[in-house]
Amino acid sequence: MVRKNTGEALSREAAAMRALARDIAVLQEMNLAQLRLRWAEAFGEVARSKNLLYLRKKIAFRMQERMEGGLSESAEARIQQLTPANLQAMPKLSVRPRPASRISQPKEGPRDPRLPTPGAVLTRVFNHFAHEVTVLDSGFQYGGRPYRSLSAIAREITGTAWNGFLFFRLIGRGGNDGR
Repeated sequence: MVRKNTGEALSREAAAMRALARDIAVLQEMNLAQLRLRWAEAFGEVARSKNLLYLRKKIAFRMQERMEGGLSESAEARIQQLTPANLQAMPKLSVRPRPASRISQPKEGPRDPRLPTPGAVLTRVFNHFAHEVTVLDSGFQYGGRPYRSLSAIAREITGTAWNGFLFFRLIGRGGNDGR
């Protein structure tokens, strides 16, 4: 019988745990777009949440789960035992991306007077990076994708809710015209 060197095994495990800790620390520096890409890699589906803290925690848990093997068979069996039958029979939700035609539909009514003319490019420096948004006849384009509102773009950039006009400095605080 061959005995494993327990010192080597512990050393390898400690190195793996240090690497995992470094990978989890990197999550703290990621923005929303980077976290959503990491989510897709980890879970194989589009992240429905835009909550940075939630995304970081779930991705970190998945990383730990992959390293340590997840729940034991007995734990999985106990979960199934405790889960009501009506929940076990429910189909899993599938996430479908919105069709592009729905996003680019023009809004009804007159154009907002606070907006620059179509073709104008709005630039906002955020976290040392210049973000450029092109104003379209009906909506906006950022990062090659159409958006219906500046607020959606501001939320994509920052990971938090923003008034789009305020974020891109088209108005001042309190709704005053910022020009």
